[in-house]
Amino acid sequence: MKTAKNLTFYAVGRLAFGVAALGAPALVGRAFAGAGGAEPDAQAFLRGVGGREIGLALGLLAALRADGPVRPWLIAGVLADSSDLAGIAGTWQHLPPAKRWLGVGTAGAAAAMGAALLARPAAS
Repeated sequence: MKTAKNLTFYAVGRLAFGVAALGAPALVGRAFAGAGGAEPDAQAFLRGVGGREIGLALGLLAALRADGPVRPWLIAGVLADSSDLAGIAGTWQHLPPAKRWLGVGTAGAAAAMGAALLARPAAS
Protein backbone atom coordinates (compact mmCIF):
# COMPACT_ATOMS: atom_id res chain seq x y z
CA MET A 1 0.00 0.00 0.00
CA LYS A 2 2.84 2.40 0.79
CA THR A 3 4.16 1.98 -2.73
CA ALA A 4 0.75 2.89 -4.16
CA LYS A 5 0.75 6.07 -2.09
CA ASN A 6 4.27 6.93 -3.27
CA LEU A 7 3.27 6.29 -6.88
CA THR A 8 0.21 8.50 -6.46
CA PHE A 9 2.32 11.27 -4.90
CA TYR A 10 4.77 11.02 -7.80
CA ALA A 11 1.96 11.16 -10.37
CA VAL A 12 0.20 14.09 -8.70
CA GLY A 13 3.50 16.02 -8.63
CA ARG A 14 3.91 15.47 -12.36
CA LEU A 15 0.29 16.46 -12.92
CA ALA A 16 0.67 19.69 -10.93
CA PHE A 17 3.81 20.69 -12.82
CA GLY A 18 2.14 19.82 -16.12
CA VAL A 19 -0.93 21.91 -15.37
CA ALA A 20 1.28 24.84 -14.33
CA ALA A 21 3.45 24.59 -17.46
CA LEU A 22 0.44 24.27 -19.75
CA GLY A 23 -1.65 26.94 -18.04
CA ALA A 24 1.00 29.51 -17.09
CA PRO A 25 4.01 28.86 -19.33
CA ALA A 26 5.44 32.38 -18.97
CA LEU A 27 5.49 32.10 -15.19
CA VAL A 28 7.04 28.64 -15.25
CA GLY A 29 9.48 29.71 -17.96
CA ARG A 30 10.71 32.72 -15.99
CA ALA A 31 11.11 30.57 -12.88
CA PHE A 32 13.22 27.96 -14.67
CA ALA A 33 15.10 29.96 -17.31
CA GLY A 34 14.90 33.66 -16.51
CA ALA A 35 13.39 36.37 -18.69
CA GLY A 36 13.90 34.36 -21.90
CA GLY A 37 11.65 31.66 -20.51
CA ALA A 38 8.68 33.98 -20.95
CA GLU A 39 9.30 34.48 -24.68
CA PRO A 40 6.62 33.10 -27.02
CA ASP A 41 8.82 30.30 -28.38
CA ALA A 42 9.71 29.17 -24.85
CA GLN A 43 6.03 29.28 -23.91
CA ALA A 44 5.17 27.03 -26.85
CA PHE A 45 7.81 24.54 -25.73
CA LEU A 46 6.62 24.67 -22.11
CA ARG A 47 3.04 23.98 -23.14
CA GLY A 48 4.33 20.82 -24.83
CA VAL A 49 6.24 19.86 -21.70
CA GLY A 50 3.08 20.48 -19.70
CA GLY A 51 1.12 18.16 -21.96
CA ARG A 52 3.82 15.51 -21.64
CA GLU A 53 3.72 15.71 -17.85
CA ILE A 54 -0.07 15.56 -17.75
CA GLY A 55 -0.06 12.53 -20.06
CA LEU A 56 2.54 10.69 -17.97
CA ALA A 57 0.68 11.49 -14.76
CA LEU A 58 -2.75 10.45 -16.04
CA GLY A 59 -1.34 7.27 -17.54
CA LEU A 60 0.28 6.31 -14.25
CA LEU A 61 -2.86 7.16 -12.26
CA ALA A 62 -5.01 5.12 -14.66
CA ALA A 63 -2.65 2.14 -14.35
CA LEU A 64 -2.83 2.40 -10.57
CA ARG A 65 -6.61 2.60 -10.60
CA ALA A 66 -6.92 -0.41 -12.90
CA ASP A 67 -4.29 -2.32 -10.93
CA GLY A 68 -2.33 -2.49 -14.17
CA PRO A 69 1.37 -2.28 -14.91
CA VAL A 70 2.98 0.96 -13.77
CA ARG A 71 6.52 0.12 -14.86
CA PRO A 72 6.14 1.46 -18.44
CA TRP A 73 4.88 4.79 -17.08
CA LEU A 74 7.77 5.02 -14.63
CA ILE A 75 10.29 4.22 -17.35
CA ALA A 76 8.78 6.89 -19.59
CA GLY A 77 8.96 9.42 -16.75
CA VAL A 78 12.60 8.63 -15.95
CA LEU A 79 13.49 8.95 -19.63
CA ALA A 80 11.67 12.28 -19.89
CA ASP A 81 13.37 13.62 -16.76
CA SER A 82 16.76 12.39 -17.94
CA SER A 83 16.16 14.19 -21.24
CA ASP A 84 15.39 17.35 -19.29
CA LEU A 85 18.72 16.97 -17.46
CA ALA A 86 20.52 16.56 -20.78
CA GLY A 87 18.81 19.69 -22.09
CA ILE A 88 19.89 21.67 -19.05
CA ALA A 89 23.46 20.40 -19.42
CA GLY A 90 23.44 21.49 -23.06
CA THR A 91 22.53 25.07 -22.17
CA TRP A 92 24.31 25.22 -18.81
CA GLN A 93 26.59 28.15 -19.67
CA HIS A 94 23.69 30.25 -20.94
CA LEU A 95 21.44 29.80 -17.90
CA PRO A 96 21.64 32.05 -14.85
CA PRO A 97 23.32 30.07 -12.03
CA ALA A 98 20.21 29.95 -9.84
CA LYS A 99 18.14 28.67 -12.77
CA ARG A 100 20.69 25.94 -13.52
CA TRP A 101 20.32 24.46 -10.08
CA LEU A 102 16.55 24.83 -9.99
CA GLY A 103 16.27 22.85 -13.23
CA VAL A 104 18.80 20.22 -12.20
CA GLY A 105 17.16 19.89 -8.79
CA THR A 106 13.66 19.54 -10.19
CA ALA A 107 14.46 17.16 -13.05
CA GLY A 108 17.03 15.28 -10.96
CA ALA A 109 14.63 14.76 -8.08
CA ALA A 110 11.89 13.56 -10.42
CA ALA A 111 14.30 11.17 -12.18
CA ALA A 112 15.63 9.87 -8.85
CA MET A 113 12.15 9.34 -7.45
CA GLY A 114 11.04 7.53 -10.59
CA ALA A 115 14.16 5.34 -10.50
CA ALA A 116 13.60 4.56 -6.81
CA LEU A 117 10.00 3.58 -7.51
CA LEU A 118 11.19 1.38 -10.40
CA ALA A 119 13.59 -0.37 -8.05
CA ARG A 120 10.73 -1.48 -5.78
CA PRO A 121 9.45 -4.98 -6.47
CA ALA A 122 5.82 -3.80 -6.55
CA ALA A 123 6.46 -1.55 -9.58
CA SER A 124 5.33 -4.14 -12.12
